[in-house]
Amino acid sequence: MSAPARIGEHVYWCPPAPPDRPSLCAVVGDRGTAWLDAGSSAGHAREFLHGLAEGGVAAPSHVVLTHSHWDHVFGADELGAHVIAHARTAAYLAQLAALDWSDEGLDRRVAAGEASPRHAENVKAELPAPREVRVAPATIAFADGLDLDLGGVLVQVRHVGGDHADDSTVMFVEPDGLLFLGDCLCEAPSGGYTRERLGPLVDAVRGFGAQLYVEGHNDEVFTASVLDELIAEARSTAT
Repeated sequence: MSAPARIGEHVYWCPPAPPDRPSLCAVVGDRGTAWLDAGSSAGHAREFLHGLAEGGVAAPSHVVLTHSHWDHVFGADELGAHVIAHARTAAYLAQLAALDWSDEGLDRRVAAGEASPRHAENVKAELPAPREVRVAPATIAFADGLDLDLGGVLVQVRHVGGDHADDSTVMFVEPDGLLFLGDCLCEAPSGGYTRERLGPLVDAVRGFGAQLYVEGHNDEVFTASVLDELIAEARSTAT
């Protein structure tokens, strides 16, 4: 893994990577560091930790989750940090922890139509068998949002929902003007968008007035003009 990119005065970025590793960010203030999403495995989290440490960045005291999908949360247990999550995310984490993550368990869920073959393939690639999955529970749960003051930098955490996950949450970093989107603008797991969910989501995302955007599986940090293009494409297919 290459060294994390510094994409703002207070923000370091680990871009997405195969098999299904999403973007991670570390926000560094005078009083501490917080991660935005935890990664898809202990190995993924360790790689980002080591890269940040080489640059003199401390391990996080908090990790804020965008939603409960496995690739965004499986690394949290490795961090030993407070896990901040929406109340729905907190409940879904408990459900994830109760699942059988063996190859047999994954294959059973695929056969039952409860998971996609690609999901199973990605888990198996990220965490070769025999695998141990430790899902860290949320230690701080919120209903609508909260503000995390790290000293000289504020992380505004807000629930936005959407088709991809009803627990989707975004994080706005001030004064950097950066919005961490997670997967909130992605399609539903079954495909597509609904106007009912997309409209309020777009309003919420635009309402921050961010200058830079980081998305879970987009390998570029992008501007408002690119956001507009992504929104227009989503709206063109919404039903």
